[in-house]
Amino acid sequence: MKVLTPEQVEFYNEHGYVIVEDFLKRPALDSLLGALDRLVEEKARGLDQDREGFNVQRTGDEAGNFANDGKLVQPGLLRKIQEITKYSSEFAALAESPALLDVVEDLIGPTIYYHSSKIMFKPARHGTPKPWHQDYAYWASLKPEQVTCWLALDDATIENGCMQVIPGSHKWGLLKHGQKELQVDRRNLPLDRVKVAEMKAGSLLAFHVLTFHYSGANTSEKDRRSFIVDYDPNRRPVKEGFAGDRLLRIGGRAPTPEQILAEQSAVAAVTA
Repeated sequence: MKVLTPEQVEFYNEHGYVIVEDFLKRPALDSLLGALDRLVEEKARGLDQDREGFNVQRTGDEAGNFANDGKLVQPGLLRKIQEITKYSSEFAALAESPALLDVVEDLIGPTIYYHSSKIMFKPARHGTPKPWHQDYAYWASLKPEQVTCWLALDDATIENGCMQVIPGSHKWGLLKHGQKELQVDRRNLPLDRVKVAEMKAGSLLAFHVLTFHYSGANTSEKDRRSFIVDYDPNRRPVKEGFAGDRLLRIGGRAPTPEQILAEQSAVAAVTA
């Protein structure tokens, strides 16, 4: 183990998630939040429709039916920035930082590919629920070996829509998802087993791609922003519509220029 204890890794393997308290200290967190504020001001001020990776906040319901059908809450109020690492060097640096990759390596092994990233805003009084689902429903053609790292940028509470998970649900395999936003009917889930993951800003939740999770509406006066980045021990099949992934570690170390070149050549051979 590089940073996690054997007990934390065992907990992850058994329950499908683990929380690392105080992963990011206040100065680093404030720097990230400043970078995010500047990006939003530059790219999303007055935005009244989705543009590139910037998705505006719309009204929704408990079923999560909000995408493009709901009413715009207010110009410039965001729900999500997809692929935040493309727009922010600060978040890109965090996604590739040794501190975060050490956690990931302890959970999925010494070969790590970057998969995807986003910022979820969950704005005060307007943040909509994200229904119960497994991330694997979105990329079921892959091996179910990814891990998601969910970093709380603000204190996350039940009132402002913190994450909730069902311990052990990663052992169920993929359940059938439906509706506009891929989800599973809550009536079909053992909600008496739910773990409410309230977290202080700077804490990290890592969970398995098959772990059921949910976040409620933000009914509070406080925003609940989070940085989410997904990692995979395998390169994604580029012929199935995915972009080539970045190799971040191989054998527990950053790849050499030669290894990066070999990776690029392998991707080029598949896409040729």
